[in-house]
This record gives sequence, C-alpha cells and structure tokens, in this order.
Amino acid sequence: MKSTNNRMAILLVVALAFFIFWPAGLNAQKKITRPLRAGEESAGPWWMRITALSVDGRMTSWKTKKWWKKALALRPGESFLVEEKGEAHNRLLVKSEVYQQDNGEQASALVLVIDDNGDGSVLSGGDFRDDCYLYDLNRDGLVEVMVDYADENNNGQADYMEIRIFDRGHLVRGWFGYDLDGLGEIFKFKNPLDLFYEKFTQNLSGHKLYFKNVFNPISGTWAPADICPLATFDLNQDGLSDLVIRANLQPASSMSKPNFYFEPINFWSKEQQPIVIRSLEISFDADRGNSLERPFNYDLGLILEGKQAFDYENFKMSSSLRRPPQEVYTIPRDKLLEMIKTYKSTTAGLSWKEFSDESLPTSPAREELEGQGLGWVFERRPLLSTSPNIQKWNVRREVVDNLNGPVELYYSELDQNIHLFGAREGWLPIGHLAGWPRVGEIRYFDTDGDGFFDRLEVYLANSSRPVLILTAQQEKAKKITTDLKELSDFYLKEVLPQAIERDQKLIEAMKEVYAYEPPAEVKQSLENVSLSQKRYLLDVYSLLYYLSLRDYYLTLSNQALFKEGTEKEDKSYYGDLYPGQLKNPRSVATTLKSDQAWELSRLLTQMDMAFGQADVEKIIGLLKKIKDLRL
Repeated sequence: MKSTNNRMAILLVVALAFFIFWPAGLNAQKKITRPLRAGEESAGPWWMRITALSVDGRMTSWKTKKWWKKALALRPGESFLVEEKGEAHNRLLVKSEVYQQDNGEQASALVLVIDDNGDGSVLSGGDFRDDCYLYDLNRDGLVEVMVDYADENNNGQADYMEIRIFDRGHLVRGWFGYDLDGLGEIFKFKNPLDLFYEKFTQNLSGHKLYFKNVFNPISGTWAPADICPLATFDLNQDGLSDLVIRANLQPASSMSKPNFYFEPINFWSKEQQPIVIRSLEISFDADRGNSLERPFNYDLGLILEGKQAFDYENFKMSSSLRRPPQEVYTIPRDKLLEMIKTYKSTTAGLSWKEFSDESLPTSPAREELEGQGLGWVFERRPLLSTSPNIQKWNVRREVVDNLNGPVELYYSELDQNIHLFGAREGWLPIGHLAGWPRVGEIRYFDTDGDGFFDRLEVYLANSSRPVLILTAQQEKAKKITTDLKELSDFYLKEVLPQAIERDQKLIEAMKEVYAYEPPAEVKQSLENVSLSQKRYLLDVYSLLYYLSLRDYYLTLSNQALFKEGTEKEDKSYYGDLYPGQLKNPRSVATTLKSDQAWELSRLLTQMDMAFGQADVEKIIGLLKKIKDLRL
C-alpha cells in the first residue's frame, strides 16, 4: 500500500512538472523557428555559445576564460589550441599577433579563431570560408572587432562576411557584405585595426551587396543605418559591374537640417527613429565602356532626394549561419531596381562624366573610389551624397527642384546631350584633359520654365563674361526613356554617332578657312579613348576651334571698321571707299576694306546664330562665304 502511494505521488509530481514546463517547451521551440536575437545563443549550435551576447550586446570578458593567462603569455606569432571536449575539440585557436599602425607604432593583439564548420582549418591558422575571428586589440580581455565568414551554399567560398564593432565589450554596429558571384572576396583590409576604424574597402565588381546596421541594446536586434545598402549589378554578365545603387538612410528628424547634411549613425538611439530613405544614388555605365583595365566606368549618375519610409517588414534577411542577432535589415536588390523607377523625389541631380580629370592622381586607391559610383561636388547646389568619388572637371551637373515623383530625361539637339527634364540650371567645368589645362565652363539655363534648357553660356577660364551665348529660337528636344538598357542603346546607337559626325564635319569645314592646332595629346587621345570620350574631345576641340576662328576674323573686321579715316580739309571723313581716296604708293600690302570687313562681321553674327541652333549645314555654308571673301 505504501509503495502504491509512493508511485502515485511520483506520477503526480511528473504530471505536475509536465504541465508547469510544457509552455516553456513550446516557447523554446518558437525561439528556434524564428531568427535568434542576442541572448538566445543557447538555442543554437555550440559555436554560437562561444560568442554569446547578453540582450544588451555585452560579450563576456576573456578574463573569465580558463585559457586567459596562457594567452597573455604568448609571444607574437605563437598560438595554442584551446582544450575542449565534444564538438569544440580542436576547433578553437588562440594566437598572438602584432599589427603596424598608421603612425608607425606596433599594436599587439590576441585573436580567437573559431572553426564553425569543423573542417580542421584552425590547425593551420584558420580560413576565410566558414571561420570566425575575434580580436582583442588592447589585450584587456574585451573584444573590439569580430569578423565572421559563412559559406551558405557549401561551395568552398564565403558567401557573406560581416564585421562587428564593439565598444568596451558591447556590440554597437556591424557591416555586412554579400558576394553573389562566388568569388569569395568581399571586404578588403590590411589588418583588424583598419576594421575598427572602418577603413576597409569593398570588392565592387560584379554582383555585390553591402550595408550597415547598428545594434539595438533594448531588443537585442539589428537596426538599419547609413548606407543600407550599396549594391552593384553585372547587367551583361561579364564579371564587371555596370550599375551601382546606394541608399542613404537618415532619421526622419534630419529633414529639418540642410539637405546635404549626412551624419553617420554609429550607435542606436530611440531619438533617431524612425529611419527614412533620404536619398538614392545611381551610377550607370551608359556607354558600356568598362573593362578589366577600367572596371568602374560609370558615366551617368543620378541623386534622388526625398523621404521614403524604410519598410522594416519587407527590407530584412536572415541566415541560420549568422551569430545572433541573425536578422539584418537592408533593401533587397530587386526592390532597389524597382525603387529607382518609383522613388518619389523632391530634388534630383544629374551627373554626366564626360572625361577623366588628369590633374587627379592615378592609383589603385583612385580606382577603388571610382567603384563607389559618381559622387556629387559640394559646391553651388550640394545634394545628399555619400560616395567619396568626387570629380569636378569634365562632369556635367544639373539640378531639378520641386519634384513629386520619378525623374525624367530628355535629349536636346542643341548640344546633342541627354539632360534632366525640369532642371533650371546646370554647369560643365572643362579642363585638365588631353594636354588642355583649365579651359572654362558651359552653363545651362531654362529661361522659360518649360523643362528644357534654352540658353547656354560659354565661359573661358580667363574671361569674366560669356564668350559665346547660345539661345535656342526653336527648342529641338524630346523626352526619352529612363529604362537603363534602352537609354544605353539610344546613347550608343544614336547620340554618340550623330554628335561625332557633326563635330568632324564642322572641324573639316573650319580647316578650309583657318588653321588651329590643339595640344598634341588631343590627336593621340582621339585614337585611344572610348567612343563617348572621343565625342567629348571633339566637342571641346570644335568649340575652341570655332571660338579661335571667330575671334580671329572679328579682330580683322574690327581693326578695319574702327580704323581712323583720312580727313579732308573740311574735317569731314569720307571713308575708305570714297572714289577720290588716293592709294598710298608706299603701301606694300592692301588692308581689309570696310565693305569686306562689314560683310565678314555680318557672316560671323549669322554663324553665332546658326551655332545656337546647332545648324551645322548653315555654319558650313557661311564658312564657304567667308572663304570666298579671299581675305
């Protein structure tokens, strides 16, 4: 009877325990079915527990580890395997390393390498496929940097890489990079000190995705921040990038600050919420001129400023191989492609890179900058741009205000260029190319507000007033597609060939009446540059040729027309065409007569007007008439 009572008591305790802990069991299963947050590492594999965080992002100090004293005794270059049993056996490596700082001094650090996939990589120091590296840069037991690699498709190359930054042992922010080409190279850096100061670079060739998040210590999750994302696209599948899009995120409260103000978000705070997409930057290889020698040939750039809410529900992704927090926030690549067509801009800027700036140094570092896309110069009309690739000379800029939707483009026969519809102003500084120093600038204006430029002013570097004003009497312009492929086709098949043909015809016609020699480098460059660059060189060449020709003949004309005449006895001036005017027998050369000078002046005025209408055939006809004057 006593044993029966005991069994009944045991069964009662078991049943009671089942009902007490049953909800907790369900909760544990629910945690596993969604992405893990900070503090939930116990629900993951053993290697997650090694780098476990508290909910507020604190990582346990290494001083609590049994191997800490042994690690402190390591000399630079020495290492040891942490003695662990079970799955962690021979999968943890501690080593001592020394890094060179920018000031020349050396920094000693301790490194913990975790072999996540068990391929034995730590036996040879670790690999960059599926290992995790934690860096104690001060040897004080607190982690400053964590670098994690993950091979999601198990093809032997890391598919994504992340850099986590810690402040006094607490996680504060992270950079995430995805290689969608299977090349394995994502972030590039010299040593972990560069990572801590965020001085790394990114591999931007092909299909890539990079973005920044900050850690929310209240919820133990990530939050979007700053550049989120920077994405590159290989549209023609040649291994190079043809398009780069960057989304610049800022707190909604920043709308009250100047529109070009961009303050990096390095720490999460409640006051910064909500986050909005403050601007999109698009850079596109419109002339398809990228190559292994010039991998980043972006010539068309757009900056779209607005205030679009960040869609937290749909702009996120997660991975079971990521250490908690496993869910990160970024705009998906396919959504980015849609967004550049639908983003509601209030202000937009167009950049068109016509030629490189030869005053800038040529170096791998410069090439890295070009991979970031076309940036915006912070002068005249600054816009919210974060690309560090800034070039002033030979980049045309245009700005449109008061938009309420997508941007539109148009083609103008006036200068045979693609422009931003609705822009009231634009400018193109010309110089530092093919042997030319600073040349001058072309300024664009829409004087009647119809969305098309109708006035172009040409300035030379040493002139205080326009040397040429082009005013369209009849605007020859049409709106064109914003589809990138169709735009590129139009540019290559119609715009460039027609512009080159016009320039060449004009130059050949001017050679018949006047000799002008550009720098020797111009002719050399014309043989070696891309089609779009050739067109720009010919544009500049023909413009300077025309100005030189016009000014030469204007000087000739004015010298004759402004000449002091021979007065008669009654002090009156009869003019050089007076029949009674006697020719000086000592004259060895005939001067230009006033009737010829006047006719020449009239022809030059008509040429300026024809130039303003881009009427090449009329210009050529007028040049023939000047030739017929036999000056």
